[in-house]
Amino acid sequence: MRISKRLGHLLLAPVCMLIVANAAGTASNPADLSKVVHVAFEAADDGFDMVRTNNSLYSTWVGEAIYESLLTYDYLARPAKLIPKTVEAMPEISKDGRTYVFHIKKGIFFTPDPAFNGARRELTAQDYAYSIKRVLDPKNRSPQASSFEGKIVGLDAIVEEAKKLGQFNYDAPVAGLETLDRYTLRIQLNALDQTFLYLLAHSTTGAVAREVIEKYGADSGRHPVGTGAYFLKEYVPRSK
Repeated sequence: MRISKRLGHLLLAPVCMLIVANAAGTASNPADLSKVVHVAFEAADDGFDMVRTNNSLYSTWVGEAIYESLLTYDYLARPAKLIPKTVEAMPEISKDGRTYVFHIKKGIFFTPDPAFNGARRELTAQDYAYSIKRVLDPKNRSPQASSFEGKIVGLDAIVEEAKKLGQFNYDAPVAGLETLDRYTLRIQLNALDQTFLYLLAHSTTGAVAREVIEKYGADSGRHPVGTGAYFLKEYVPRSK
């Protein structure tokens, strides 16, 4: 299990968030727990279900500390470039550039939550497949949905069916979004798209657990549960 090397908390106020480190580590020089960092936000957040948030800068800042995407950026590189985050390496790419295979690192766990009924919940490839599907679920009205429309083989058909039936079938097989095993995710695109990998480095596609979303439903933005180094401790919407 990956854990943070130090336990601390950030109090972001006013119009802010309080998040604390996920777990204590064995660092030789641990953080001083009496220290608090206050950060003022100039505008209100709009929750922390990153699929539903309306591109709020402050929601994104906090969300990136809680959720983990497949890829992230090496901001010190010139120019900045994509690097692995929860995957063992950059994806294997087919010769035609339309198929990507990701190998998820083993031993990454979600923050403990009642939704898991006391069990340690490991991150799997299925969590990313589920998270991508949520972006296109019509009920979520995700501002990011247009970024994924028409891209993944077979996924648009599931979306159209959901629009007709009023319910997204998360268990329906999608040819272009497959979990080959517990830790392997294969994504096949309808056409070559050199920008697609950048979508997988955004907090919108950060992994969420299906159990959490189904437990909290429309209120999941107040109960963010991810695999990142921080978790939400206290939240007063649009205030603290």
